[in-house]
Amino acid sequence: MKLYKYTLLLLSLAGLGSCSKDLGNYEYHDINEVTITGVNKTYTLRRGFDTLRINPTILGTMDESDPSRYQFRWILRNTTGFLDTIGEERNLVYPIVLEPIPHDLYYRVTDKKTGVEWRSNSVLTISTPFSRGLLLMGEDDQGYAEAEMLSMLSDTLHLKHLLSESGLPRLREPVSFLHTGGNLDSYLKLWALTKTGSYYLDRITMKATTNNNFSKSLFMSEQIDPETLHPIAVAPQIRTAAGAISATFYRVMLTKAGDLFACFLLINGGDFYNNPINRVATAQQVRIPAAPYLLYSTGDMTTVMWYDTQNQRFLNYNGFGSATASTVLADVAGSAFPWNQAQSGRSLVYAENTRNTDGGSTNGNSFAIMKDAGNAHYVYKFYASGAAPAKRAAYTILPIATDFAKADHYAFSSNRSVIFYSVGGKLYAYDYNPGNERFYQFPEIGADEITMLKFDTQIDYLANSLYIGTYNSTTKGTLRRFTLGTNPNVVDLLPAAKSTWSGLVKIKDINWRAVN
Repeated sequence: MKLYKYTLLLLSLAGLGSCSKDLGNYEYHDINEVTITGVNKTYTLRRGFDTLRINPTILGTMDESDPSRYQFRWILRNTTGFLDTIGEERNLVYPIVLEPIPHDLYYRVTDKKTGVEWRSNSVLTISTPFSRGLLLMGEDDQGYAEAEMLSMLSDTLHLKHLLSESGLPRLREPVSFLHTGGNLDSYLKLWALTKTGSYYLDRITMKATTNNNFSKSLFMSEQIDPETLHPIAVAPQIRTAAGAISATFYRVMLTKAGDLFACFLLINGGDFYNNPINRVATAQQVRIPAAPYLLYSTGDMTTVMWYDTQNQRFLNYNGFGSATASTVLADVAGSAFPWNQAQSGRSLVYAENTRNTDGGSTNGNSFAIMKDAGNAHYVYKFYASGAAPAKRAAYTILPIATDFAKADHYAFSSNRSVIFYSVGGKLYAYDYNPGNERFYQFPEIGADEITMLKFDTQIDYLANSLYIGTYNSTTKGTLRRFTLGTNPNVVDLLPAAKSTWSGLVKIKDINWRAVN
């Protein structure tokens, strides 16, 4: 509340002579003092969904309950130069179609009898319904790729048909729906990845055209079939609930044909790429097809490893912004396993990055599942970081792991020596701790087809949350979050409270989105 007084200064002449003086005769008059309540200091609103409704209470000390005495103005301003009067009534009803940036809201109440203006200010934080939550990629009932979102702002909203209503043609063979994260707006992209086409969507409207493709970011001297230049993997991923990533200026794109493109965003002036780096220095003219996995430390991506499906070996890319080829890694006798798998006759089945720190891997180990000609399976654990990635351990999958070779999906716990895997509608877990190997099955999750297993490494990895996607024709896709117990002598899978969502697509992948 502010107090305004008018002061009347009376100057009197003491006489007609040459002298005059201030007699100190001042008279003060109270004015109508106005108090404004019911206007909050901050409002958080979703673009396209929310309407800002404010009904202030105006109390005046001398207004005689005369509402016509006041003039009202609601004014919006933001740092881009936007300035507009959005209302001239006492109450405000304003549908939010603003850009998703902070805005200042000024409420001005003018007493028309005195001319005095009274104020109340607010800050509007504008987001979109797509700003924060879980991005889902899967199939609809017709087998088309479809993207959805579990928007998690003030409440949880299930946003449907994001891909089918984006303006893109119908796509098939869904892979992932992901936000690149980070805090530099010019580098952010929202990718819908499928094997029949991958495109980035407008982060606010979720619309796109076929021009929003990876080829627009390529400046190559080589000729590559554009139909193969659809990304199926992007690194790095988001690694915190706030949307931080492990490399602000590095990015790697892996296409469905197995070509890898590396970018130093700052040097390249943005999200632009030169010739692919899935080659070695001794044979620059030969591109080597990569398996569909990008292996790096989730806490700090300084390098990226990949698997050569032609020569059955792990290779390393070390040199963002300068290197044009990848490095062949040397093997040392007596190490846990060879980088070159050709002599052992093993090939890659699956690979995954985690937050596991065994062996001093501060920023997270990666895991690979291998198999040999006899269909025996093995697990390799390594630190995909730096010019000399470190091998941590190798494990043989024992026969107690029922149907491990038939698994549809795998997921490695960051905090336990446990692999979860599924076969059809059956969920299993295998503890690979040497000398204490154990096998578990979980019939309590039901018999619906399991379509996805994924441990959380993006929001709160310490909670050891496992997300399980299932599907049946009645409830459609269902996503459930479980937490893994901490008792080292048993593998307990505990349902998380308020973490089951049904009526979804047939889920193939989920990812976290934290910002616009």
